[in-house]
Order: sequence, then structure tokens, then C-alpha cells
Amino acid sequence: MLDWLFRPQCAACGDPQAPLCIGCVGSLVELGPACPLCAQPTGEREVVCRRCATHPLPLDRIVTPWRFGGELASAIRRLKFTGATHVARTLAPLWAPIIAALVADSESAIVVPVPLHWKRRFKRGYDHTWLLAIHACAHAKVAPPRPLLRRVRGSPPQSTLRASERWANVRGAFELRRGTDVKDHTVILVDDVVTTGATLAAAAMPLRRAGAQTIVGVALARAD
Repeated sequence: MLDWLFRPQCAACGDPQAPLCIGCVGSLVELGPACPLCAQPTGEREVVCRRCATHPLPLDRIVTPWRFGGELASAIRRLKFTGATHVARTLAPLWAPIIAALVADSESAIVVPVPLHWKRRFKRGYDHTWLLAIHACAHAKVAPPRPLLRRVRGSPPQSTLRASERWANVRGAFELRRGTDVKDHTVILVDDVVTTGATLAAAAMPLRRAGAQTIVGVALARAD
């Protein structure tokens, strides 16, 4: 009975395979050639995009392995909106190697999830990005994430806004928790999905002001 209750399940459809069943894994699309700074897909060549060439983000770079779509998008929505918290653990193998490699590159690396505002966390009952980070770090066998940021201003979900509105929506939305020391550290800033990079940029600002040496944004998927 325990084997049946805790059997591996596809994060998208629930079939007894993980992280995705054979049918669902076929919908995964690797990011492919992208801007090395913001992970914006660039077509056939990996070149710095026009925005980063003129207005670079306050991060050193953003890394993400997959395009947002297909059954991966379904799995992320299950995690965020249906209370299927186990999906965070199931998806860990899809991006834990990136976190492991980034941690291995720095002796001072800290994994920091981008937090929800407390009102949204209270309504949902959990912070999905925190769960994703916890399980990805565990799978990568690195130190667990640290809750060094807090969201001080509630705002509409980014997914409900046009790209041009997202920057203003999160401007000034994050601050460091009291007593936090990130000076000369490498911060691996974790979120579920990156689209314009506005949320990661807003979360990076207080880290940069506090003296973080390197800030790398990591997301499970890249949306258009």
C-alpha cells in the first residue's frame, strides 16, 4: 500500500512515471539559442539581445533550461493553483543540475527563492517557489535555500499583465530581511518562470545594493 501511495507520478498527468511520463516528456522543449544575459530566445545564434545591449538587467545573467509550454506548463500550473505541492519535488530533476553547477562554481553561493507576498502565500497556503527551491537543492545535494528576501508590496500577478506593465508592477517590491549579509557572495536567485525578467530584476536590486558579488537568476522555464 505504501508503494502505491508514494509511487512516482508524472508531474503533469499523474501517471506512474516521474518527473514526466513518456507521453508528457515529449512536449518538453529545450530553451535553445538565447541571450547569454537574460535567456531571451534569439533564434539560431546565441547573441546578446537588443535590450541587454542597451539596458542590461541588474543581474549577471539568467539561466533556464526549458521553454514554458506543453505539459511542463501544466505541471507548474498544478503546483501553483491546485495545491499539488508534491509537483515541486517531482520536477526537481529537470533543473537541479543547473543549480548544482552554479553552486559548484562558487565557494560563497547562496540559493535565494523569490518570495510571494504574505497575503498571497496565506491565501494559497504555501509558497510554490520556496518548494521548488527546497526540492531542487535537495536533489542537487547542495545547501538548502535561504529566505533572505521578503516581498513588501503586494501587486497583481505578473501573468495577468502586459509586458510593458510588469516592470512597474514589481518596482520596489522586495527588500532584504534584517540582519542579512550577502556582501561578496554569489546569490542564485530562484523563480519558477521568467518572462520579461522584471521580477528577477526587482528581487536582485536589494541584493546588489547590499554588496552581492554575483547574482544569477535561475528559472525552471522561459515564457515568451
